[in-house]
Amino acid sequence: MKQREVFYIEDMKCASCVNRIEKGIGKIPGTYYVSANLATKTVVIDYDDNILNKKELEKIIKELGYKPKAIDKKQNKLFKLIFCLILSIPVFIISMFINFDLKNYVLFLLSTPVVIVGGSEFYIGAYKAIKNKYADMNVLVSIGFSSAYILSLFNTFYRIGEVYYEASSMLITFILIGRYLEEKTKSKAVSTIRKIMELQPKYVILANKEEKIPINQVKKGDIILIKPGEVIPLDGIIVEGRSLVNESIVTGESIPVEKKKGDEVISGTLNISGIIKIMVNKTGEESFISQIVKLIEEAQIRKPRIQRIIDRVTSYFVPIVISIAILTFIYWIINGKSLEFSLITMASVLVIACPCALGLATPIAIIVGFGKATEMGIIIKGGEVLEKIEKITTIVFDKTGTLTEGKPKVVKILKNEEISEEEIIRIAASIEKNSLHPLSQAILEKAKGMRLYDVEDFEEIPGMGLKGKINGKEVIIGSKELITKLINNEKLGNFFNKVMEMEEEGMSTIILSYDGKVLGAIGIMDEIKSDAIEAIDMLRNYKLIMITGDNERVAKAIANKLKINYFANVKPDEKMKIISELQSKGEKVMMIGDGINDAPALIQSDVGVAIGSGTDIAKEAGDIIILRNDLRIIKKTIDISKKMMKKIKENILWALIYNTIAIPIAAGLFYPITLRPEIAAIAMSLSSISVVINSLLFK
Repeated sequence: MKQREVFYIEDMKCASCVNRIEKGIGKIPGTYYVSANLATKTVVIDYDDNILNKKELEKIIKELGYKPKAIDKKQNKLFKLIFCLILSIPVFIISMFINFDLKNYVLFLLSTPVVIVGGSEFYIGAYKAIKNKYADMNVLVSIGFSSAYILSLFNTFYRIGEVYYEASSMLITFILIGRYLEEKTKSKAVSTIRKIMELQPKYVILANKEEKIPINQVKKGDIILIKPGEVIPLDGIIVEGRSLVNESIVTGESIPVEKKKGDEVISGTLNISGIIKIMVNKTGEESFISQIVKLIEEAQIRKPRIQRIIDRVTSYFVPIVISIAILTFIYWIINGKSLEFSLITMASVLVIACPCALGLATPIAIIVGFGKATEMGIIIKGGEVLEKIEKITTIVFDKTGTLTEGKPKVVKILKNEEISEEEIIRIAASIEKNSLHPLSQAILEKAKGMRLYDVEDFEEIPGMGLKGKINGKEVIIGSKELITKLINNEKLGNFFNKVMEMEEEGMSTIILSYDGKVLGAIGIMDEIKSDAIEAIDMLRNYKLIMITGDNERVAKAIANKLKINYFANVKPDEKMKIISELQSKGEKVMMIGDGINDAPALIQSDVGVAIGSGTDIAKEAGDIIILRNDLRIIKKTIDISKKMMKKIKENILWALIYNTIAIPIAAGLFYPITLRPEIAAIAMSLSSISVVINSLLFK
């Protein structure tokens, strides 16, 4: 059976680590999918639990040279950084400005602890990499600072040439500073997503026992107590009490909603004013907030195509850099430069070329962008969706519940016989009570409080209407086509003209006959959403199409109000065919509809968007889920996706420009302009930090 495990890997340092982990685990029999994320330092593994288990996966990760542990080492990192900084500053000052007899020995004593303590994590990482027959950032940095340190050590005790203790110690310190600042800025980048993940409390209070228990022990049917100011931990129904609840995470509205006995409450929303008891109806991964967290986690591991290309490039990058560094060393030796100069130049190349910025370029932009999107009630299900949105040419809307309210109402009754409007509704409702069609629900709503007739011989005529008998008389209710087919009455021309006028006003019509006589017609209208026209106007750069099951006249009336094209008389199973036909003409289609009922069409489209479809979002098809029932968010969704792709491209371009310029300078191509290793370390760290900061500037 297919299972998923997520591991946190503290010592995942660069893009080469990502490649190593994905390739190393991916080749193991029993794995279906592996995705490592440098920004969050996580690896997601889908596997067959008949072949592998969690412990075996942990062992595989360890054999690759990594520790799959979720340990917070921030304090240890800060201590190591401060320790190295305290020793490196005097090393730098003495090297640059002070001369005395035992200078080199003092520098040796001060820099050696930096190399041992600060350099240990690089040595350990390099050892694991070499042991597993690959090279990463740790190898580059270790060779870089070790070259400067060993050369200095040799020159100190043999008293020949210059020493470069400041290069080795400052190199280590600057990289540690860079990593620390990078972690801080990355932490800020993921703060929005972390806040959502932390919305669900770890403990709840059982109402009947006043006992606090872990949330994972709660079962469906348990009654839990929620006090004012507490986040509602699980979805459920209020069984006692009333309160105001802030549902902004779902609706986007900050104004609290009053909730009383019998009302549904959603996990992640905030109880404001009163004590309430709720009966839990969704636990664990079924709860609304858990579904959001799961979707966000899965979205982060679905990489865009551009990131997969970058991953392949970086897998060859480190060996190429080592080759360039060796060639640099050989070139300068051949051209008469000293061993010291050649080694230091080689070290600079190794340090400055670490592909960290390239590895962070895409994941950090996606994390920041997804965080912003989530704040707006938009769940984007993966990085590849962003690339598809850039190419969209046509947007197709399902009508019912998307462009319209999805709550049809009886707005007009047309009489053809001497009979009351109430009686027309009563007869129609008596037949319609056996149907689940949305228009049937509108008639039943109108008939509330009426005593309905008993119906015999009920029959549903697919796509046309209903039949049955009341008091032994045949009742037919349905379309004009059905009525004219079953009832031969040439005097109905004027009546049908009036029915057509109703349809031209945007009403769906149902005609009622009783004992061979047409009694009248019921006009039902599903009102266009208040924000639909504004939302449509925002999207005029695209071809806009409405799909509906309504007849030509009704569809045309609604489409004219919205000023968009349309397909009428479309059966549910034909929506996918229309999407496919548009695609065959070269259109890139975004389909917007109900995430469950429109699933085939959403899947067929290039980008499927499920909008405002309730709290059971895990069942929804489509690439994007818009939690709030607001059509204007579609434009925001497109805009935020394009901005994310822009940030990704900016980050990748910067990383490529950096390496293109930095490596030749470090290698001495513009001699006498060169870079010392410690300056190379600053440049390398700043390149990574700049990528993170650029992503944080996302608006």
